[in-house]
Amino acid sequence: MILPCLVAQAPPIPLFSSMLIDENGVGEIKALVDESGVGKPAKPFFPGWKADRYPVSVAIDLGGPCRIERVSIYHETGEGTIDLSTGTPFAWRATPVPLAGYQQWIDTPVGKETRWLRLTLKSPCSIPEIVVYGTRLAPLPTTKGKPARGPLPTMDRLIGVNAFIDDPVERIAPPGGFVREYHPSGWDTEGADHRLRFQPSGAGGGAWSFDDYYAKLKAAGCEVVPCYQQWPTWMFGAGREDDKPLEAKSDPLAPASYVEHARHLFQVAARYGSRKLDDGELKLAQGQPRRSGLGLLRWIENWNEPDKTWWGRASHFDPYELAAMCSADYDGDQGRLGTGVGVKAADPSLRLALGGLAGLNLDYLKAMKLWSDVHRNGSFPSDALNLHHYSSTAGEQGFGKDTVALSPEADHLREKMEAITDWRDANLPGKQVWLTEFGYDTNEGSPLYARPIGKMSALQVQSAWLVRGYLALAAARVDRAAMFMLRDVDSKSTGVFGTCGLVGEKGSWKPKPSFFDVSALRYALKGMRFGAEVPTGRPDVRVYRFDGPKSRAYAVWCPTSEDHRVEGFRLRLPTGSARQIVLGQGASQGVPRSLATQKGEAELAVSETPTLVVVNG
Repeated sequence: MILPCLVAQAPPIPLFSSMLIDENGVGEIKALVDESGVGKPAKPFFPGWKADRYPVSVAIDLGGPCRIERVSIYHETGEGTIDLSTGTPFAWRATPVPLAGYQQWIDTPVGKETRWLRLTLKSPCSIPEIVVYGTRLAPLPTTKGKPARGPLPTMDRLIGVNAFIDDPVERIAPPGGFVREYHPSGWDTEGADHRLRFQPSGAGGGAWSFDDYYAKLKAAGCEVVPCYQQWPTWMFGAGREDDKPLEAKSDPLAPASYVEHARHLFQVAARYGSRKLDDGELKLAQGQPRRSGLGLLRWIENWNEPDKTWWGRASHFDPYELAAMCSADYDGDQGRLGTGVGVKAADPSLRLALGGLAGLNLDYLKAMKLWSDVHRNGSFPSDALNLHHYSSTAGEQGFGKDTVALSPEADHLREKMEAITDWRDANLPGKQVWLTEFGYDTNEGSPLYARPIGKMSALQVQSAWLVRGYLALAAARVDRAAMFMLRDVDSKSTGVFGTCGLVGEKGSWKPKPSFFDVSALRYALKGMRFGAEVPTGRPDVRVYRFDGPKSRAYAVWCPTSEDHRVEGFRLRLPTGSARQIVLGQGASQGVPRSLATQKGEAELAVSETPTLVVVNG
């Protein structure tokens, strides 16, 4: 295509991955802008061959008004058509762009003023790179200083586990200041009129009573967050419990389509929040104790891994669909769905956590925020950004036979989570960030196997890496962290997640070394918050400082994966009495040892299992 001379002279506008918003949550959109725009790009943006994933759209926020003369797109798949849009989000003006060539740049004249562009792939195709030519009509806004951050959580509140109602509280409580309780919605529901059962519930053969369970956990010092997942079988049929909770033929992008789900969470919030409601607002099954305002919950989570792709489109929420459901679940779409809908309508002080995403997909969160900016005037419909991540060579849950589990440091877990908390600080201040699934298997057949290293057994490596994971997450300013999960599914399982537990399978409950060490970490750092990383002057020793009202603690370890050990490491300490808490000894409070100091320093033997030094001033 021959373009006018004026158009050809327009310079490229620099594009960065931070400008891109993945409207479908498919990931890897940074490949669109990570090369020079000259010659053949090496890394493509390719959402895959599955037709049910399409259309796929990427919005580009140029940050301010620009005069766009042309857009150049590199194409490397078969013929087809994509849409190039200008305008504003959710009010786009599309121009079809035919993809007639193969492995070549395709120029499209634009000649418009806009802040936003959008690229929509209608069918499977690969777009390795996009270049935008034009000029800015105003300077970009100056970057503000670092936003103010709220207080970090104490470690006994941050450290948590995933658990079920039939896990013994005496096993949950030592490691679990934060307990994420898997809770299928069908356990609570009865009949087509959606009456709810809690005490007893409709599951466990009538033996499971959630009023009692939540009260026991609260008495044990655990903050429980039920993760409401799935949808009752009687509503949609067996095998469809993980489908989006939509009425037939309803619009998955409309908050009103999720009104029944939001009414369910209203009833949960009414019962377990702190606000007492009129009896007429309760929708309970016959024979249920008519209670509200029990004050047993402060949080509710509204799904589990809503962005999953492995069960098809019916169970996969794209970011705008999840934002729509959250808007209903949070406050009845800002009250537009009527009375008795959403968590905040039952108890404004009760908080809603986003259903834990299956990976660290910041692009997914950015798209949810864009939806909220337009449809809720900037009010984001969740109080916590909730994510899952397993440290391995597989990336986000793409486990295969060649997968190798990685230590938190080899996986750069702290840095990955800091990218999330930094974005939260800049864009959604006041919201929490959670990581509610991470961990390692202890059976050698699993792709997520914490393999033996040197003299350390697989059980010892699992324990050391879990402890180091909690330390990394604290340093990344994460608010809640729950390992997956308290118990093994089957201690003989060779499958992924079958042996991730801190204890053996149901009925055994035999503690692993990780049970004792996570419990000891939580006990030793009770009431303390992450303070800072302490420089050591050497890459093979890492030290984190934790601060409390009357004490200070140091976690010291080798961040390697080779059974590395350092003798005679000297740790500088503040004035006060010091003691060492030794992990790896099968004690749920660790093994305390007196620690001599000379000239304000203590000498330590350091290994890949963290050791703790507590100073009382």
